[in-house]
Amino acid sequence: MNSKRLVPSPLRHGDTLGVIAPAGQLQDKELFRSGIAILQEMGFQLKFPRDLWPGTSYLSDSDTHRADEFNSLWRDPEVKGIIAMRGGYGCLRILDKIDINLIKHTPKAIVGFSDISLLLNYLHLTTGLVSYHGPVVTSLSSATPEAQERLYRSLTGASLAAISTSELEIIQDGPTVHGPIIGGNLASLTTVLGTGFDHIWHNKILFLEDVNEPVYKIDRMLTQLRLAGKFENISGIILGDFHLDAYQDPIEILRYRESIWNLVISICGRPELPIWANLPSGHCSRNLTFPLGAAVELNPANKSLKFS
Repeated sequence: MNSKRLVPSPLRHGDTLGVIAPAGQLQDKELFRSGIAILQEMGFQLKFPRDLWPGTSYLSDSDTHRADEFNSLWRDPEVKGIIAMRGGYGCLRILDKIDINLIKHTPKAIVGFSDISLLLNYLHLTTGLVSYHGPVVTSLSSATPEAQERLYRSLTGASLAAISTSELEIIQDGPTVHGPIIGGNLASLTTVLGTGFDHIWHNKILFLEDVNEPVYKIDRMLTQLRLAGKFENISGIILGDFHLDAYQDPIEILRYRESIWNLVISICGRPELPIWANLPSGHCSRNLTFPLGAAVELNPANKSLKFS
């Protein structure tokens, strides 16, 4: 594990963002084009392949090509930042092909969520890189104006802006804690257990989110992480968006969310461990970007997330 923190330089108007597709194939070209148009309106130039990735079943391309695309765009001096085309599945298959020395010597902004969180955590835990857990290109057109604005501000210099929202709930009280925030998609994070890409989470504040997972599957994944010792000595937990698309009734949604919260308290928690919930981040339209790998403070007195 790398204890040094690498902070990428902010992007400026006219800078180039490289678009990577390290996971799933492009399923909707219109969503992609809409996302590109939004990024262009923000003032960025975009670099991506003309053929928009050939697709190999559920993956955007072969493992070798996906890894080469990542390394080539990171090596490209014209590219000042990286954004993922979409999530899905696939990052696990290329982690061993990422040029870690390249990351260490030329830190750049990289943003994504869902399966991309696996890549973001790997880069942070091996190099200290602070990355951005936020929208991907194909989710931008459905992102709220607030989410789009925070993504832009994060990339251009306001990456440590606090997140203050009345929706945040403290579901298990605890002392004020401060530490690096890691984590992301629950299903993706469990896939590295027992591999050489697994890392200790001691003294970290863990963020978790997921979508369309029934309660028993959430239970199974959390229990697997607990039995692997992942929750020992963490400093706190923040829960992002958890929902099932099949649930539209507000009462169903509330019951599902509370079931997840109760599971986290019973499986992951210690009596003194602060657990916060309902952060608008993950598979939701209000997917607020935050700096993964930066230090965050959980202070029950003000109930906001302060990054440093």
